[in-house]
Amino acid sequence: MTDKDITGIVVTHGQLGEELLKTVRLIVGEIYDCYALSGSDLGDEKTVESIRGILDANNTKKAVVFVDYFGGSCGASCVRATRGLEGVKVISGVNLPVLLDFVTKQGMMGFDEIVDHLIKRGRESVKIVDF
Repeated sequence: MTDKDITGIVVTHGQLGEELLKTVRLIVGEIYDCYALSGSDLGDEKTVESIRGILDANNTKKAVVFVDYFGGSCGASCVRATRGLEGVKVISGVNLPVLLDFVTKQGMMGFDEIVDHLIKRGRESVKIVDF
């Protein structure tokens, strides 16, 4: 069983999220239902409101909220915005391989399966390159 309509929200400090999504677009072309928010620009309350606004606008869909650093203010805002919501998962440590897999695997896996896959992909993408 697959979930075709999974919204992605990338919440980061500075413009990291927008730059990551811009890079994903350079590699795969147009992407849909992916949003970037800068917690630094918005502040805590506005970040929470913005996440909830995106989730409300996509009320029939599931969502993955990607955050750059779990221990920071963006991570805290993501937790506050999604606490108690079904069909929404927060994944910390967002990186380019994780986002590429998210946009290319949508519709190919069920929600829980893609979340598990993304976590595994994130772990696998961190390597020591030693020559």
